[in-house]
Amino acid sequence: MQLTVLGCWAPYPRPEEACSGYLLQSETTALMMEAGHGSFARLTKHIDYKQLAGLVITHYHPDHYADIHCLRHAIEGARRDGRMENTIKLFIPPKPAEIFRELAEFTMAFSVVNIEELPTCDFNGVPTRIVQLNDLTMYFIPILHVLPGYAVLIRQGEQSLFFSSDTAPTPEIARAASNVDLLLCEASGLNKDADKLAGIHMTAWQAGELARQVRANRLVLTHFWPEYNVDELLAEAEESYSSGVLAAGQNTVFKLP
Repeated sequence: MQLTVLGCWAPYPRPEEACSGYLLQSETTALMMEAGHGSFARLTKHIDYKQLAGLVITHYHPDHYADIHCLRHAIEGARRDGRMENTIKLFIPPKPAEIFRELAEFTMAFSVVNIEELPTCDFNGVPTRIVQLNDLTMYFIPILHVLPGYAVLIRQGEQSLFFSSDTAPTPEIARAASNVDLLLCEASGLNKDADKLAGIHMTAWQAGELARQVRANRLVLTHFWPEYNVDELLAEAEESYSSGVLAAGQNTVFKLP
């Protein structure tokens, strides 16, 4: 698998960059995770959007899903013009219900999948929702955040990627991410922000601690406050995770394992 960063900023991007967005590609499948502000334009630099098999939205904050409307209009136009036959799978949370209902009406572009209606399974002692998308197996784990949503574990053969989404640390996330090849984890603040972020987000230090706890092979920080120096976030994550920490950056590519 290969992960390409389309955007890594929150809740707004730096100039000419984008909020949360990631492209995961295997030999047969292209999956977009998140669609924050500016991410669709970045996606089209790396892949023809008509090749997407699916899109995962972990929760409904705009910096994670605003550009779903761009993708919707692009697919609808391509299908009207005969340039595209199929819809793509859209995996979304059912709450808040009013947003889910709006997106569920975009049937010209998407085959909508309510994550809460997926089959359940026990993964490392954690109740998860599971789905197969071609050669990718996806597990959805509830997060602890302002809005309901999910972290995502994706496995393809022996390779694995865990995306934290926006969440405070939880035992369930730690168990589900055990021994993952690549931990893509939010780092929404510095140590000085810990009280403000408690129960909502992770600091960079907490991201490093999670990576150490789960024995992740690689830690990639993301979801940066655009006014912060990313090097300072990396330094604090390295205090708790000694194996080296990487930063998500516009157009950065990470190959697994």
